[in-house]
Amino acid sequence: MVKKNIIINNNKISYILKNKMKKGKKVTVVFLCGYRSDKSGTKAIFLESIRKELGFQYLRFDYSGHGESGGDIDNILFSDWVKESKQLIEKFTKYPLILIGSSMGGWIAFYLSLIIKKKILGIIGIATAADFTHKLKNALSKQQYKNYIKKKKIVIKSEHSNDPYVFTKKFIDDSKKFLLLENKVKIKKKATLLYGLKDNSVDLDTQIKLLKSIAHADVSLLISKNSDHRMSSDYDLKTLRNAVIDHIMNS
Repeated sequence: MVKKNIIINNNKISYILKNKMKKGKKVTVVFLCGYRSDKSGTKAIFLESIRKELGFQYLRFDYSGHGESGGDIDNILFSDWVKESKQLIEKFTKYPLILIGSSMGGWIAFYLSLIIKKKILGIIGIATAADFTHKLKNALSKQQYKNYIKKKKIVIKSEHSNDPYVFTKKFIDDSKKFLLLENKVKIKKKATLLYGLKDNSVDLDTQIKLLKSIAHADVSLLISKNSDHRMSSDYDLKTLRNAVIDHIMNS
């Protein structure tokens, strides 16, 4: 496995690009990880196994402040991750795109579909955390909101780490221009949304609102009763595989 780096906004961005196999499908799959996840996660690695089967070009990477990329996550903005994703995709991908995003990566994937000029075959959103910063702020009580204004940050416990998640006011304000649901953005791409009812990080209502915002005939929301936010069980990965194959074969 060859890991490479590129400098974007003075940060080293680590990525892995696998070229299309000789008889592979003329498609590029791009995986966009979630907040504080990286290109070595279960789903990112699983997509590599599908690539070996179907032979498509495959790009995965770490946002700044994540994984093997440089930068301090507490001083990075949402717009930085959007710009990094867009630049990597425009620079390295060769074929029509299938964007696969997990959690926050799903939000980024759907936003990118609005601004990338390359042909996009479809989007697969895994527990898509669309507009999560807006929901975080709106869920604050009056006292919590006062603390937020005073300390200029929101601190929440993480189910997946001993360290809490810290979202600065600057980060939250920066994310406003990327809101999909609140800005009533219409997405015009084929899409598959995957969601687990045991997800304690993103609610079902977000998925339904996102589903309704997609102005395309081929859109589906697949709900798994026993899946959580990670959606990394064998069952979840099988569902992901089926979605990838559908987007490649039927787009």
